[in-house]
Amino acid sequence: MKNSVPAGIRILALAALLGACDAPSYVDSGDGSRKAGNPFSGLTFHVYDSYKTDPPKCVAILPLTKIEDGGADNAGITIDQTEVVRRSFYAHLSPHGKRDVEIPRVDFVLKDMSEADRKNTALVGERLNCDALIVGNVTEYGKRFLGLYSSVAVGAELQMVRADTGEPLWEGSYESISRGGSVPMSLIGIASGVLDAALNLQEETLFKVLDNLARHLVTTIPDNSIAVLEDPVAPVNVAVRTKKDKALPINDFIAGLSKKSAGEQKQSLLAAINGGQFKGKNMITLHEALIRIAPGEPESYGLYAHHLADEGDYANALAYADNALALNGQNGDMHFLKGRMQIKLDDLDGADASLVRAVAMNPSSSEYLAGLGYLNSLRGNHDRALAAYQMAVDLDADNGFSHYNMGATFYNGGELQAARDSFYKAGLAYLKIGDYGQTEKAVADLRDLASQGVKMNNEIKNLEGALASLKEKGKNNA
Repeated sequence: MKNSVPAGIRILALAALLGACDAPSYVDSGDGSRKAGNPFSGLTFHVYDSYKTDPPKCVAILPLTKIEDGGADNAGITIDQTEVVRRSFYAHLSPHGKRDVEIPRVDFVLKDMSEADRKNTALVGERLNCDALIVGNVTEYGKRFLGLYSSVAVGAELQMVRADTGEPLWEGSYESISRGGSVPMSLIGIASGVLDAALNLQEETLFKVLDNLARHLVTTIPDNSIAVLEDPVAPVNVAVRTKKDKALPINDFIAGLSKKSAGEQKQSLLAAINGGQFKGKNMITLHEALIRIAPGEPESYGLYAHHLADEGDYANALAYADNALALNGQNGDMHFLKGRMQIKLDDLDGADASLVRAVAMNPSSSEYLAGLGYLNSLRGNHDRALAAYQMAVDLDADNGFSHYNMGATFYNGGELQAARDSFYKAGLAYLKIGDYGQTEKAVADLRDLASQGVKMNNEIKNLEGALASLKEKGKNNA
């Protein structure tokens, strides 16, 4: 039977498909059940009353489920891909006023729990010291190329639950799609369409689709508080994982060291540790081998302490920092790392002593002073916190962490004009390093101040204009 749809309508329908990462329509499902929104760009979400009446103070994002485990049709999604989506979502959620648990820490804690215990949200929340968890699965992740048409799509269904009861607080479902290609009207049109479809498959497009997915989902989660940032370290980096050349098996690598001198072994191990070709347990093997070869060198223990901290193993990171300091007590970096680990393990008195030592050994470090400020914020010593943050920004005017925490401290103390100035400086500082999530958070806080009658002198306009300009140039970071 002949197709009865007029050709003009068919062309318009196809053309409607060939947009790229448009803003979605938002559909509040009301009762939390999934409902279809715009068939091409709809985002379905719901914020439950329990969230509104008692917002969580902390959120931890658990590993997302592979699609085949979630019961959907497409079984080609890998664990690496679900992890990229998880980290992209974390990067956008972390600027919220809630405390978050770093992904490596979540994974470290879960690793030592049985499968049954990992399904017990109350127990997971207790181990992570966090009152809300985000769970869910990745529903789509991939590229399709059909000659004149291509699409890059990433989708996810996520839910936030209260850890101790398992009751839902928020949920969101969205598929972010970039479509490339064109409707050919001539031979030149066919060539142009093929080129546009091919260009749509470039890696940069996947970054944009990931960013679009995470950013729009996070906008549906209420950000109900202004609080100091937690840790003066670099924000999480989200990267699309690509296949790398296979590294030499770790056992062969270690065996090959025996043919070298002690100095050559040390250099080979340092190169392997810094090169990134080994992962997981293999990295532990490398660090342990380095300590065996250079047991009297504090750098061996310090390097391992940093690795353990990055992996979320705070207790062992603290132990190896102590080992390094036993060999060289004048290492400010180790005192600073020790202080950060003590904060995470809730030893605030110990952290105070460690951070004061770090600052004493390197008073020109803006990062150390920012850490000391944060510790005093935690302890409620707001005057000391402000003094430390001020010294940090005096040393480094682009220390966004300290500017932002000064703003939050002023805000909570009722000094709204001073909060405005600090939030604006924080937004400018974060723009410079490309941390647009924190810039957007600063803009949101400035809007909050404006709603309370605080006069703005183009602060919001300037930051929003800069963000819009950068995003138009394709520089928005996932």
